[in-house]
Amino acid sequence: MRIKQFYKLMKRNWLLLITIPLTTAASIYFFTRNQDQKYVSDTVLYTGITSGYKIDGGNNKAGGWNTDEIAFGNLMSLINSRKMKEEVGLRLLASHLMLKQHDPAVLTFKSYQTLQQIVPATLKKQLVSNTLEETTRNVFQHYKRNTSNSIYRIVNPTKTDPIHSAYSIAALSEISPNRIGQSDLIKIEYNSTDPSVCRQTLELLTQVLTKKHKELFSVQNEAVIGYFDSATREAYNKLQAAERKLFEFNKSNNIVDYDQQIVTSTEENQLAVERRNELEMQYAAASSALKAREQFLKKRNASNLQSQEIVRLRNQLSAVNSQIAELEMASTVLPESAPRLARLKQEAETITGKINETINSYYGSSNSIQGVPVKDLLNDYAKNAAQVEELRSQLNLMRKQQSSSSGKYNSLVPLSADIRKIKREVEVAEQEYISQVEGLKQSKLSQQNVNMASQLKVVDPPYTPKDPETTKLILLIMFGMCSSFFVVAGCIVTSSLLNESLTEPAKVVKVTSFPVIGSLPLLSNSKANQYIDVKKAEDHLTRQLLLRLQQKQNPHTPFVIGVLSSHSGEGKTSVSNTLTMNLNELGIDTLCLLPDDEDHQKFTSSYSSYYSPLQALTPNNPFTLLDGVEVFKHSVIIIEFPALLETIYPTSLLQHLDLILLTIKANRNWKDADRDVYDSIKGVTKAPIEVVLNGVIPRHVEDFVGMQVKKNRGDKPLQLPQSTTDYPKKQELLES
Repeated sequence: MRIKQFYKLMKRNWLLLITIPLTTAASIYFFTRNQDQKYVSDTVLYTGITSGYKIDGGNNKAGGWNTDEIAFGNLMSLINSRKMKEEVGLRLLASHLMLKQHDPAVLTFKSYQTLQQIVPATLKKQLVSNTLEETTRNVFQHYKRNTSNSIYRIVNPTKTDPIHSAYSIAALSEISPNRIGQSDLIKIEYNSTDPSVCRQTLELLTQVLTKKHKELFSVQNEAVIGYFDSATREAYNKLQAAERKLFEFNKSNNIVDYDQQIVTSTEENQLAVERRNELEMQYAAASSALKAREQFLKKRNASNLQSQEIVRLRNQLSAVNSQIAELEMASTVLPESAPRLARLKQEAETITGKINETINSYYGSSNSIQGVPVKDLLNDYAKNAAQVEELRSQLNLMRKQQSSSSGKYNSLVPLSADIRKIKREVEVAEQEYISQVEGLKQSKLSQQNVNMASQLKVVDPPYTPKDPETTKLILLIMFGMCSSFFVVAGCIVTSSLLNESLTEPAKVVKVTSFPVIGSLPLLSNSKANQYIDVKKAEDHLTRQLLLRLQQKQNPHTPFVIGVLSSHSGEGKTSVSNTLTMNLNELGIDTLCLLPDDEDHQKFTSSYSSYYSPLQALTPNNPFTLLDGVEVFKHSVIIIEFPALLETIYPTSLLQHLDLILLTIKANRNWKDADRDVYDSIKGVTKAPIEVVLNGVIPRHVEDFVGMQVKKNRGDKPLQLPQSTTDYPKKQELLES
């Protein structure tokens, strides 16, 4: 559809385009003029989701780049949840039930009256207690009792309930949370008809939200902490059992530090072997020297060397030396044995001196064979005897020590595999315990993070609004008017596009493929300008027909025009009579032949005649059979055919036609039956078929005929014709 067509379509339906939007605006105003005024309050909360401080717990970035968006989404969903609205509504109701009389600071008088209506006095007496906490608990218990009690219906009203209070979920659905930009702040707005209720609702919402938000976050770590706690205790018990097993094993085998003990035992055993070998060599040398001295002295008849006194002293010296050796070995371990060691050494020197004195008492002053004095030999013998006894004592002690260290070493070596196995069990249990402790620590850090992050802080507390929200009635009316205007315009355009009727000449040409020779307007009233339009359209049709008459090749035969239509009532008779009258007034002898029936008797005139369509069916020259009328003396013959789709029509006349005028009513559609019948007619006659569109909207006639030139000021108005004989004469029509 072109812009010009759209403009004309809108201009034609201007009344609808004005009436319906105005009616819509009036309806909106009528139904919304008495609505309660809305009061709006808001509060701002700091969440700390993005920039809040957290203890590093290992799970702070588990959600990736969109963690913050998810957290804010969870918070918004929590605010908009049904449970949240239920709790806020019930707490608000409980706080209002505590009022003994109307308090303007808490709620308006209208809201107080509504409260008295929805909560009967008997129910209020059951619910109200001494404190707000007890009253709130009673309200919650009554709400959860069943779905048919009064409190439940207050919070969840049905469509049939007459009163919808501020405690209902529907009213609390006006809560609107939004994040402020990309910050950690969220702004929660709420509108209500009561300014005090608006503020109280946001205060209760903040309290409930803080509690539920913390619970929601805390629940996430409770299961994890519980798992690690039990796992840690189990791992600790395993570690204790393994350590107890190691302790019992060490205790039963006299082990303090196995690795150190096995090393020490090995070293002691090796040192004992080396020391014993050394002592054995020293003992052998001393014994050999002592024996040599004894042999020498025996040769000198020194038999007293084997006296009981000397033997006793030597045995005594041997015992003392043994004690000295033991104390010297133990002195590094037992420092308190030093005094005894010194005393024993002194005793050994004393015994050695006694041995010397005893020997000297038995032998006189003499010299040996080698010239050595016997006294010197006796002294050497006494020293050698003391040395031998000392070495013998040390050697015996070392042999015992070696035997002890070897036994200790031999007892430790077989325990190596068992103690390694037990230590491995201890290490595994210890690692498991450490791992579980680390997991418990991380989960507790995460829980602490949650506790810190879930603490919502009120930055801007809710307030009691003083002025109602600016009315949106004007915007609503404007929106309703514009919407209805566009809807009506769309319906008009859609109806026009879907309309398949032949409303204008251009559409007729497109649908029927026949050219349009004339377009006659539709008369809707008796205004003068409509008669002028009709006359102008008829004159235009006459001029077009005059052009067709000039195309007649044989001037000796009449120009025969057939006026056809598919159905009756499409204007054939009107077109035929109009053309006959106009042509005769122009001096062109024209005869109009009408079907001989009752419907056409009223159109009798001096220029018309009748024929029988049945007689015209003869294949002979049909014009000689038309009631004896001589038709060849006329210049133009206009023959009106019966309705082609309703009755029999004279087919034999078709081949004698020079022009076919097809009259079509502008308010009907072009059917397949129309197309078929005229395709058949085109096969019978060579006469061109042109359409006369009847009953056309005047604006389409103006487009086809041409716009009338506007009159200048002072021109006389056009007078209406008094009768059909007052039509313009020939010269006037030709000059028009």
